[in-house]
Amino acid sequence: MTHLYVGTATADITPTEPVPLAGFAVRLEPWEKVRAPLAAQVFAFGRPDPAEGCAALLVCADLLWWGPDLVAELTGRIAAEYGVPADAVVLHASHTHCAPQPGLTFSPFIGRGDPGYLARLTEVVLEAVGRAVTSLEPVTLERGSGTCGFGMNRRRINPDGTVGGPDPNGPNDPEVGVVRMRRTDGTTKALLVHYTCHPVTSADPQVSPDYPGAMRDRLSGTVGQGAVIGFLQGCCGDINPNVVRDGDWYRGGDDEIAALGDELAGAVLGVLDAPMRPLSARPPRTRTHTVDLPLQTPSRDALARSREAPGIDGDWSRWLLADPARLVEKVPLRLTLLELADGLALLGFDAEVSVAYGHHVRRQSASGVLPIPYTNGMIGYVVTAEQVRAGGYEPDHSYPYVYRSGRFSTAVEQHVTAAIDQILARAAEHDTDPGPDTDTDAGTDTGSVPRRQ
Repeated sequence: MTHLYVGTATADITPTEPVPLAGFAVRLEPWEKVRAPLAAQVFAFGRPDPAEGCAALLVCADLLWWGPDLVAELTGRIAAEYGVPADAVVLHASHTHCAPQPGLTFSPFIGRGDPGYLARLTEVVLEAVGRAVTSLEPVTLERGSGTCGFGMNRRRINPDGTVGGPDPNGPNDPEVGVVRMRRTDGTTKALLVHYTCHPVTSADPQVSPDYPGAMRDRLSGTVGQGAVIGFLQGCCGDINPNVVRDGDWYRGGDDEIAALGDELAGAVLGVLDAPMRPLSARPPRTRTHTVDLPLQTPSRDALARSREAPGIDGDWSRWLLADPARLVEKVPLRLTLLELADGLALLGFDAEVSVAYGHHVRRQSASGVLPIPYTNGMIGYVVTAEQVRAGGYEPDHSYPYVYRSGRFSTAVEQHVTAAIDQILARAAEHDTDPGPDTDTDAGTDTGSVPRRQ
């Protein structure tokens, strides 16, 4: 089919009063000012007959992630109020570390959630969804790619055996993916911009979308009057911005955020100025797949010994001891595939995902699928087997903040890659046997599990 029916809307999700920001464990005070507003962009994708309404939704938001409690509330209400199945809603976050905690299920040491902010966030996103699903119009799709060089691997192996620091030679993903949606008159309705880098330019207690917001500001008015620009975050679990001085990271401010935003916007404009590949749209379709990932969990005796420890260790131990059912030996990883055109799909993970898995997705899909972690929930970092063996923050110290019951075993990688392969293979099989717009896979050989709430 030539056209995809798309409706768009934006929402201001900036907190209206000081609340704690999420993302940095050492920054627990409420925000002191708004450096730049936070926004959400809603993309509603219609069926071939626009009278049949919306088949799938994508929401891109300036948030750290989407908490599973917020996902359940918002997708349930979208289904009830607008008829879009919960499994066809893709809630994606840029992973900015300068926004409020978007959920109430995480340790307060990574940012305490504020119920008032969450209630307002839910309502303004719902209102924007309503505007998007009632404004569907035909668009054509084009896709192109360029490069941007400020992402850098952050898992340097140091002489003392510790892991952490800028590693210019480490795995990275400099590709910038751009999808342009044009109206029938040729004007640009919307852009999707995919890049892989943690938005951690600044740790100031100031509300900010970080470089993705600066990129949108630079492009606004240049790519088309009123065009909606959504940022898609890649597998940046081990990639930071190249804000480095004397061989180590430092936290920047307004100048660094603007410079990174300008650099990414320049890469996007370079793609838009070059010939882009037209895509053949298809009826929007979503597919979900869940796989259990194995954990190494502590004993109750070990937790009892650390329950009075200060900080996150004691908090995590007390949380696990409060309910024996929390001490589980596996955690479900949920994948969501949204197919929009021949050669264009988005693959969401409810996790922070290392860059190696982004490369795996591209290899397995001939670059037709863009990986987007921070989607529809959060189980913490999903690392590779080599990273488990090497240690460091991501495999060894991060999981208590999301109240996961243990670190991964080295078997995690084979389960994740098998799950990626399976959902992509099932989608390819479905291409020759079209079925319903929304489909849910069974699990991998580790067993299927219910949707994580």
